[in-house]
Amino acid sequence: MQERLQKVLAQAGVASRRKAEEYITKGLVRVNGKVVTTLGTKCDISKDKVEYNGKLVSLAEPVIYAFYKPAGVTSTMSDPYAKKTIADFFKGKRVYPVGRLDKYSEGLMLVTNDGDLALTLTHPRYEHEKEYEVLLQGRNDDNISKLEQRFTIDGYRTQPMKLLGVKQTKERQWLVGLVLKEGRKRQIRKVAEKLGYQVIDLKRVRIGKLKLEDLQPGRWREVGRQDII
Repeated sequence: MQERLQKVLAQAGVASRRKAEEYITKGLVRVNGKVVTTLGTKCDISKDKVEYNGKLVSLAEPVIYAFYKPAGVTSTMSDPYAKKTIADFFKGKRVYPVGRLDKYSEGLMLVTNDGDLALTLTHPRYEHEKEYEVLLQGRNDDNISKLEQRFTIDGYRTQPMKLLGVKQTKERQWLVGLVLKEGRKRQIRKVAEKLGYQVIDLKRVRIGKLKLEDLQPGRWREVGRQDII
């Protein structure tokens, strides 16, 4: 059965579909010995010889891991400027992270070779919830309820966040629960800053139905698609 080349690469655990498209346009992919740079090109992995960066590509059994990304880890598989990436925790596995958490945030991430799942969970139209525990510091709590309002960040009008609760932990600090259905880059940090707060800690504790629970930093466990959506 013929599939789009970027989908084949995602299903083989090479990269997400979006990243696979970059690899194709950069000339890093060959089909039957010929470099392919045209997006939308189709192939049949059972019949065609597909190579990425000189290595033969083969389909793998779909696997999904729930991973606790520690703070300080860059949420990519490779970054020449990062001290530590997701790849350091999944050596020997052809997987990649679904979405991102910024370097200084921690908590639940999905790591997979399932390109369809990655697309489903990252595309805005699917609106899968992500829940966070955020420690804020500021002068008072007068503006915390405004976290549920819409803001313009980097020229984009955000969707409202849902505030689950507010608990004062010490003077000028509050622990809040937030739920997002979209995830603009550093959205929580930027909105908090607009309201006069500094984010001290940020932890993602849920994606869809899947909760972080007792998973420890740097550890992972295998989960199924049904555990998430």
